Amino acid sequence: MTEKQIQTLMQNLDNDLLAKELDDLMSDLEVDQDSITQKAFNKLNKEQLKVKRNRIYPIVAACLIMFVGVSNAYAGEISDFVRSFFNQRAIYSTVIDGSAYYLESPLQLDKESKLENVIFSKDKLEMNLTFPLTEDKLPEISVAAENGKIYKPGGYGYDNDRLFLSFRNEAEQNYVFSPSKELKLMIGDKSYSIHLAEGASVVGNGEIKPAEQTDIGWVNVGYQKTNQGVQILTSFTDKDLKLIGIGELAQNTVTNMFKNEKDMISNETSSMTTMPLLGYDKDKNVYTYNQAKNAVGRPITEFESQAPVDKEIELQIPSLLVGYEKNFGDIDVAIPGLNEEKRIGQDIDLKLQKISLESIKRTSATTAELKFALNTGDTEGVAVRAVNLYSKDVQRGDSTWQGDVCTMRISFDEKLKDAKFNVGWPKFVVNGNWTLKIK
Repeated sequence: MTEKQIQTLMQNLDNDLLAKELDDLMSDLEVDQDSITQKAFNKLNKEQLKVKRNRIYPIVAACLIMFVGVSNAYAGEISDFVRSFFNQRAIYSTVIDGSAYYLESPLQLDKESKLENVIFSKDKLEMNLTFPLTEDKLPEISVAAENGKIYKPGGYGYDNDRLFLSFRNEAEQNYVFSPSKELKLMIGDKSYSIHLAEGASVVGNGEIKPAEQTDIGWVNVGYQKTNQGVQILTSFTDKDLKLIGIGELAQNTVTNMFKNEKDMISNETSSMTTMPLLGYDKDKNVYTYNQAKNAVGRPITEFESQAPVDKEIELQIPSLLVGYEKNFGDIDVAIPGLNEEKRIGQDIDLKLQKISLESIKRTSATTAELKFALNTGDTEGVAVRAVNLYSKDVQRGDSTWQGDVCTMRISFDEKLKDAKFNVGWPKFVVNGNWTLKIK
């Protein structure tokens, strides 16, 4: 644990506990305890405390002693809960694990183009621009980082002169990045130097208050107050698990498609709109908390409300949408004869939940239908929302995910005998019914 993390942990614990622990630990030393205690708190409350590597001030030693004592005496919910958020940083309307950088204010690139925002972290490089496209054709765009790595668009969206770009690591063919404060944006034959700021750590950026305890122990949920509502924080025991969304989704059915032509084309259709979160005061008055307007970043973790600031509100979070950004292996499927149906019953372990390929039926010379049973594992409160199923052996695949069933229809060459399907990037709904006491 770093010095800075120790300091921020101290700031999130009660001063009375620190004073008592310091008194106990230093009771046998001939020192002015009152003086040291006062100096310790004064130092810890300064945001810009800096200590040179070759000099260890008495305050640092005191912090280390206090940390050992506090972590032993109070190693329960509070310290563990706060420590679970150490690597998280707030950027715009979202929270990101690890080092992350962002554009503090929009940057005018030329007369018609403006860089609106940038998010640069270990697993994403995204930016929004005001940018008039000519004939809806994307110009040559790339980003060079300080270490010389080049990133190019892996996907983009365009609406009313607003261009959204999501980059990929071109050399390694993945979405793994080396985030830095400096980068160079190249658009056509023009280049622009961009300076980014580091996101603020959520620990030490205000008190993190935990949700009421639920039966789901592998998720921590808490919040920090903002000017207009709350920023909801989550952390997972499984560090590979990612938050996708907060709240109950407005649409329960998901459809996705892939098509093999010159390049593989894929898309997923499902509303990511969530229902407003509901809060209640002691008189049972209801207040809505909506995702922040003009939010930047994914997932959106800021929620705004008109709830009175002088009332205690119990904010209900019915569910979270989470997922893994990785593959879970392949399944081999033999293509049956015309009008023939084969029972399979092959389980696929997605870690949080399981699905099972129940059957495949050939519906024509060049089409077949696969049936999957969902949620066949024993993880309480977790339901599969959708999974990426892809095969290079078939021409096209269309899947519909609803409830406990997925139906997948595939098209292929009439002579195809076997197809291999890759299974990956699953999404899950976690029904936890967390309660945040906002006060």
